[in-house]
Amino acid sequence: MKRLICFCAAILLAFPLGGCDSAQTSAEVYLDSGIADSGEGLTLYFEEEEAAAQALEEIYETVDVRGLAFANRDLLKNKFFINPDYLEEFHVKYASGRYGVADVFLLKPYPEYRADVRESLEQVKVSRVKEFENFDIYNSYRIAQDAVIFEQGEYVVMLMLDDTETARAVINRHLPQ
Repeated sequence: MKRLICFCAAILLAFPLGGCDSAQTSAEVYLDSGIADSGEGLTLYFEEEEAAAQALEEIYETVDVRGLAFANRDLLKNKFFINPDYLEEFHVKYASGRYGVADVFLLKPYPEYRADVRESLEQVKVSRVKEFENFDIYNSYRIAQDAVIFEQGEYVVMLMLDDTETARAVINRHLPQ
């Protein structure tokens, strides 16, 4: 019976769900759902992926910037020019910029693309600095200039927040070094 339920769940996940972005493949719907096939049935999330999501959530508990949104694969590619095919997983929340800046990128690239992903984050930083150069609302220009990009375990991280020290402490608690 358990195998039948797993089989039925796998079949349902193989088909695009109504309301999903038509550009998303069924495999992407499956992956974006947070469900992974471990070879021993369906399991929810990997521990590390859950830790990264928790870190992102905790960081934004104290951020007081309006216009925050999560980035999906299309936004990563079209807005930030980061190739989502280079990533095993990602957790990105960013500000629209109209009410300030508060961007956090937690990217887990495939090992062979680590340098490319880091370079892409450097370009995101440069782009955000230019964006706020003439529209410096709530010190966004300084915050963008002071953004930090670093590697934490298997993740490449960018923190573009007013309080990067607190955010870094949160990441240190949740993600292995």
